[in-house]
This record gives sequence, C-alpha cells and structure tokens, in this order.
Amino acid sequence: MSAPRGGSGGSTLGPLAIGTIVLAVIVLALTGLTRACSFSPTSPSVDRGSVQHIDVAQAARDAARSVPFAVRAPALPADWIPQSSDVRPVGAGRAFRLGWVTPESGFVRLVQSNADEAALVASEEGAPQALGPVSAGGRTWTTYRGVRGEALWVTDVDGVRWLLTGDGSPARFVQVATTTAGAPVVPHG
Repeated sequence: MSAPRGGSGGSTLGPLAIGTIVLAVIVLALTGLTRACSFSPTSPSVDRGSVQHIDVAQAARDAARSVPFAVRAPALPADWIPQSSDVRPVGAGRAFRLGWVTPESGFVRLVQSNADEAALVASEEGAPQALGPVSAGGRTWTTYRGVRGEALWVTDVDGVRWLLTGDGSPARFVQVATTTAGAPVVPHG
C-alpha cells in the first residue's frame, strides 16, 4: 500500500522552512541597519564628545606653506569645535577650508581661496540662488542660498576670496566673519 498523495508530507516543510529562514535573515539585517540610526523628530543631533577636534593654528600653518595666498586662523570660542580642514584645487586656484561645529551643533565652514567667485561658489554648492548683500566683519558679502538650503556668503579681503557656508545661523556667520577679519595673517613657511 502506498502513502496517499496531497497529504502533509515532507514536501511542504521545505518551502516553509526556506521562507522562514529568508524572513529571519531580512529581520536581522534590518535590525542591524537600524541600530546605526536613531529617530530624531526635530533635527539631527551631534554627540559633541565624539567629534574629531583639529588644531586650527597648525592647519593654517600647514596650509600657508602650500597655497599662494595669505591665510588666517580664526580663534573661535571654546564652545565651537574645530573639526575639519583641507586644501584642495578649485578652478584655476586653490582653497583652504576650515569647518566648525557651532555651539548649537550646526556647522559653519570658512573657505579662503584665490579662485574666482563663480568657481569657488560652485565648488561648495553647485548652482546656488543669488540673494542680496549683507555686512559682517567690516565687509560686504554677496550671499547665496544653496540647493540644500545652506547659506553661502562671499567677500574679498586683501586679494583673498573668503566664503562662509553651512547651516549655522546668520549670527554665527557674522561671528566667524568678524573673528577671521581680526585674525592675523599666518606667516608662510
């Protein structure tokens, strides 16, 4: 006598077991991905204790040796975290970039460059929308609004083009502009 067909034999256990394993792998993968994320209903938060700190004065000395223009190293208050710097080509020129986390955990970047304004602005934000001028640090700045909503301010100081960008408030941009204008030029070499 043979076993009846269509019963609950081993043939349905295989696909069920495979489906369960696949589902378990997907759930574990999603769990692993979400552990790196957190829900923040207002805005992203920054763990200020884990932010990399750089030495602005040393970064400016290093940049002064590698760019053909005068650079400054603004000394912002201790509640600003200096966290990034680099020197990069921009158009036919070069740019020295310094970035800070603001006291409110925003971000402001100062770029000092010998590139023309169009190339410098495009290097930071593509094709931003031009806005009206503002005054800060004893200078008039041309302003732009970037595609991600970040502000860009540009001015020329003694043959060097400065650009401020980031999500910091206008008051924080004024603070960086004023501090940078008052900072001495870093000697070459």
